[in-house]
Amino acid sequence: MWWLVLSLTSASASILHQPVDFDTQVMPILTKAGCNSGACHGAAAGRGGFRLSLYGSRPATDFDQIALAMKGRRIDRLDASQSLFLLKPTEQLSHEGGTRIQPESVDHAILLNWISQGAQRTPRRTLDSFELHAEKRSDSTGATYQISATACFSDGTTTDVLPWTVLTPDDPDSTHVQENGRIVLRTAGQHVVIARFLDQVRPLEFIVPWQSHAADDVEELSADTGQSIDRLVVKRLRQFGLEATSEADEYTLIRRLTLDLTGCLPSPKSVKEFVSSSDVDKLEHLIESLLDSDEFNSYWTFQLAQLLRVSALKANAEWARVYYEWIHDCVRTDIGLDQMSRQLILAEGLVSETGAAAFYNIGGDPRGQAEFVASTMMGVRLQCANCHDHPLDSWTQDDYHGLAAIFARIKSGDVIRSAATGRVIHPGTGEPAIRRLPDAGFLGEDADGRTEFAEWLTSAENPYFARAMVNRLWRHMMGRGLVEPVDDHRATNSPTNPELMDWLAKMFRENDCQLRPTLRAICQSAAYRRSAVDHNRQSSETSEHRNQAVARFHGAAISRPMSPQVFLDAVLDVTQSDEFSGHQSRAVSLDGLVATSEPLDLLGRCSDACEQSALRRNDLAVQLHLINGSFINQKLSDSTAITAEMQACGRPEEFIAAIYLRVLSRPARNHEMEFWLRQFGGTLKGPESTEIAQDFVWSLLNSTEFCTNH
Repeated sequence: MWWLVLSLTSASASILHQPVDFDTQVMPILTKAGCNSGACHGAAAGRGGFRLSLYGSRPATDFDQIALAMKGRRIDRLDASQSLFLLKPTEQLSHEGGTRIQPESVDHAILLNWISQGAQRTPRRTLDSFELHAEKRSDSTGATYQISATACFSDGTTTDVLPWTVLTPDDPDSTHVQENGRIVLRTAGQHVVIARFLDQVRPLEFIVPWQSHAADDVEELSADTGQSIDRLVVKRLRQFGLEATSEADEYTLIRRLTLDLTGCLPSPKSVKEFVSSSDVDKLEHLIESLLDSDEFNSYWTFQLAQLLRVSALKANAEWARVYYEWIHDCVRTDIGLDQMSRQLILAEGLVSETGAAAFYNIGGDPRGQAEFVASTMMGVRLQCANCHDHPLDSWTQDDYHGLAAIFARIKSGDVIRSAATGRVIHPGTGEPAIRRLPDAGFLGEDADGRTEFAEWLTSAENPYFARAMVNRLWRHMMGRGLVEPVDDHRATNSPTNPELMDWLAKMFRENDCQLRPTLRAICQSAAYRRSAVDHNRQSSETSEHRNQAVARFHGAAISRPMSPQVFLDAVLDVTQSDEFSGHQSRAVSLDGLVATSEPLDLLGRCSDACEQSALRRNDLAVQLHLINGSFINQKLSDSTAITAEMQACGRPEEFIAAIYLRVLSRPARNHEMEFWLRQFGGTLKGPESTEIAQDFVWSLLNSTEFCTNH
């Protein structure tokens, strides 16, 4: 604690003779001590009858609680040292939170002097800027950094505020924060420390490479679209001393591309043609053919329908149908996502005739609609600012309720219309909230609100929309977003590759926010074509940690489970059977979102409030359903396609090869062929061979390789 003693010695004299500012001196002490954290008096209901704003976001209300509430009994104006406000945190009186402030500390002196000076709140300065610096003191694992924190105030003063800056590591096991602001990094990789002072919350990134010099075996990259992605990916990998995996084989690539762009397995014919082709541009041709296909339109309609929560309309089939068809028209005609969003925000009219209008029958009340819009179109979790200012972002209660107020005049139901009245009560003031653009300012009474919001959201300068959209596209294609979770963009949750995020967002805007150019750029990149890390090999904990980092920074493909709908369709394609009645026979359709389907529900179909789902293959109920349930077993026993394939092939080796190509989109490996040849015993004839064939296909359909896109 030598640094604290020195600080007290040097600062006490000036503290004793200078006015103490409540907002910029008292509040940081309470935050540093944890008094206004969510686990203490900063909780929504407070604690022990004493309630403070979370992390001091509302100094005025905190002053009232400290100095005026309960007839001012927390402050002793005759003997400042006997104030409950001091006796409790120093634990001179029983305090459930323990000792938060030492009696002989600088913090105690500041609080004592504030009370002695009359315990007033007469703001005399505001924070102009907050600067953080990290000075490296040593290298490699066990590296240390010394943090400095400086605040500049409106009265012209500049102050070392490190003693009142809260430093929180994202992983305390690997990142140790010492009391004097020294950071010790215990493992290789990325480390993030969140610094908080007043209303400023900043992330500090520290990198400890796995090796000092990454293998320099990547050729110079030109400036074309795909390779621009690769340059930024490789640059980031080299910062961490990581090497990317090699390129995946062609069988893996065609399966990955076809599933990612169309939600379908590639046909055996297309696999053979692609692999056997000697055309140097065959990958480009494959990408273009998939982007131009009807299957692409169907699949990406389904993807956007999940994002826009069409499933929430399952109780009204007509609303769901017109909403889904409107989305399909937008995908088919390649309307930019910015224009789609604008049409949704400004939609009015009869829902059964105007598909976009159904958008206003999903969010529920104005607050729910505001949260839905913020999550979907901005990639942010605005709901944290409902009861208090966001603790890890810049969103305030004014932002939250101001956006909700924009939607308060919208009347939902069969006809979407804008009414002359409608309001949302701000819980902090008890008054109607003033309509406000998030983080951008209040709107006048005469403003429409929705028009201004749509223009702000889709403008080229908007910092949220493009980044949110490209992050979702990147996550879909690469298995992990640059920001995770994808609806949690904030300063304290930085992208794994900030430069790549900026580049993708810029390219997205330059291409009119259309789907296809961004998807094309990702597909053309070497990063997309990487093979996955083999986690089945025996490895140390350190090497497994490194493998995870390679995937996290997009140096390797990430194997991810199919969605329930894609999995179900893949099974139906293999067995040539149907699941849904009527005009739609595929799960990747409106039926897959709203129709009754026990298999989809068991496999993990998304609920109304969810925007994406994945096959829950590790769930015991799902495993039992796949192994013993009627879904796969019935499809196999009823399948004439398997029998027809047996008759067409004639010999077991031909049948085995054909099924591997149909199910896994690759040839059987030698040991696999040998195993199944032994099972068939050299013949495909007779009922026993039919049972073996069904067991054979069943085993492939239940394999991890089939259930994942890798």
